[in-house]
Amino acid sequence: MSMDDPPQEATEAAVAELLRLTFLWIRTLSARPVEDQSTEALIKRHAQIHELADICHNLPGLLDPGRRHNLAAGLRYEWRTSSQRKRDWITACWDRADYDYGWLSEPESEQSAADSDSGASGG
Repeated sequence: MSMDDPPQEATEAAVAELLRLTFLWIRTLSARPVEDQSTEALIKRHAQIHELADICHNLPGLLDPGRRHNLAAGLRYEWRTSSQRKRDWITACWDRADYDYGWLSEPESEQSAADSDSGASGG
């Protein structure tokens, strides 16, 4: 955990809320389709389910008590590797939860890197 990381408790709650909302939406999308739904619409629903499941794939592991100290780093990785559509979903969930996720789009502090370098050299 670095000095630039967000508050742990708020981040854990935000991830739990993201999981909750995503699973609810997956459940909605996977409900029985209406009778006259086109094949294209069904394919689109399947793709949305897959995309949402991909967002959440690593999140439960990040909440594991033995790994929670890496939560911010894991979310940074998730953010960097996510498409814009995935980021839009994540931010929509966190806007609803009033979670400040601005730290994800900020470049990691150059000062933190400089501090780490000087600490490693003993100077």
